[in-house]
Amino acid sequence: MTSPDANPTASLPRDQTLILARLVTGASRAFDRDPDTARELVHRASALLQAEVRRLTRPPQTGKLAPWQARTARTFIDQNRDRNLQVRDVAAAVRLSPSYFSHAFKQSFGQSAKCYIIERRIARAKHLMLTTRDTLAHIALACGFSDQAHFCRTFGGLVGQTPSRWRRNHQEHPIEPAALAA
Repeated sequence: MTSPDANPTASLPRDQTLILARLVTGASRAFDRDPDTARELVHRASALLQAEVRRLTRPPQTGKLAPWQARTARTFIDQNRDRNLQVRDVAAAVRLSPSYFSHAFKQSFGQSAKCYIIERRIARAKHLMLTTRDTLAHIALACGFSDQAHFCRTFGGLVGQTPSRWRRNHQEHPIEPAALAA
């Protein structure tokens, strides 16, 4: 393995490495015949390297997900909340181990990934309860719960009332119980 000192551009992206190489090569060629151009090219190369030094010396965002990872995790959870989603599935989507992901997720979102997943499932269930005539059993399955009983226990623990009571209390136009069975 090569040390960073042996290859000073090892951490530069390929496009920046090419730009830097062109600037230095151009400055080297222009040094004797056009000192002003050489000086300008060296200044541009120096600015590129200074930006990289600032990036490398910035304090790391330890313990948190990178912004792209947080977006990917949120999107992955929302797109898969209709199935029995596990934390390891979300961790794989952002290319982290489940253990590190769990810690970083909590640092980034202020709650565990498991709690976040459950909250997103309940939010979807609430939406379905208000916008469809689906039975609670159907909604439970559509939101990734194993059955209606599991859904009712989880919903009651999080919301403080049963799903059927919540549905009745929040519908603008109450649906008759007989219509729900149909």
